[in-house]
Amino acid sequence: MNNQLMQRIFGTYQDQMNRDYLQPSTSHIVSCSIEKHHKNIGKTQNSLFHKNTLAQILFEVFDKFEPEFIQAISPLIIKLNQDVVTGIPNNGVYKLDADNEIFVQLDQIESNQFQEVAVHQKQLGIKSNLGISYKLLRKDKETLDTLIKVMKQLNYFLSLHGGVESTIAIADFVSEHQEKKLLLPPYIFIQWLYPTSSFRDSYIS
Repeated sequence: MNNQLMQRIFGTYQDQMNRDYLQPSTSHIVSCSIEKHHKNIGKTQNSLFHKNTLAQILFEVFDKFEPEFIQAISPLIIKLNQDVVTGIPNNGVYKLDADNEIFVQLDQIESNQFQEVAVHQKQLGIKSNLGISYKLLRKDKETLDTLIKVMKQLNYFLSLHGGVESTIAIADFVSEHQEKKLLLPPYIFIQWLYPTSSFRDSYIS
């Protein structure tokens, strides 16, 4: 099945996947705290995550894989709501620099991108304000298999955290001209995070 998925992905999105969408900028950074030797993942009350909790989860996930592979898939955080991550005030596209314990803002989210995300999520039947997006530039089955393991590992740590689940999807949408386009070329996969019903119910007074 993964071989068929690879053929479909590269047949449909080859040109878009060859783009170099973002380059890091140090002009917008948000510091965070990561405990690199002990697991300490807790639930926050006012948002889906506190910035330190999100940083800790992502560190725990990516630390299980070779640094070269994580660098190749280059995970990005897509933040669409001001309150979804406590301590990161601005919406936008971020990258976690675990070595320096900072979130680096790479880009803003433009109004047309919000609209494209809305179309994409409507197609999936979900609503999320926080996503993790991944590149897939190599055409071998091993790369796709390992990327799927990364996304499953994130699901595992979300289950440990509690109250948050995810939907994994190709990060595309159908335009008004009926063309399939990527949300953030060349990022091909996205993992949308959102609260479970139990998480929502726990804050109803």
